Amino acid sequence: MNIHRTTIRMSAAGAAALLALGLAGCNGMMNPEDFPEDGPTRTATSNPQDVTADDFGHSWNLDVDHGTVSCEKNGKGDPVLRLTAPDGTEYALNSVDENADLPPIGDISDGSIGTLRTFAFTVCDA
Repeated sequence: MNIHRTTIRMSAAGAAALLALGLAGCNGMMNPEDFPEDGPTRTATSNPQDVTADDFGHSWNLDVDHGTVSCEKNGKGDPVLRLTAPDGTEYALNSVDENADLPPIGDISDGSIGTLRTFAFTVCDA
């Protein structure tokens, strides 16, 4: 038997085995309990709106445990989203000209702030 063909067959068999093991192992990991879908437990009722880590559960990635989310419309009608931290520092939740001089929310975040930003858009309509 040709050594080259044997190597290819062994490689293909090994790849198939790894793929089968990987797919079998994913079944348990795809359980919804492994990926919490908690988010804001309340909807915006005022503008500005006080928020806490408890309100956002697993999706709260900020270094502070609470703050105030606000929304103002600029001259173009675009939302200007901000979070005011407990120490009074305002952080930009979106990139608009009016937030250019503010520190970005990423300065106090350890991950995605998508859920917080989505909530901030609802503050605009409160």
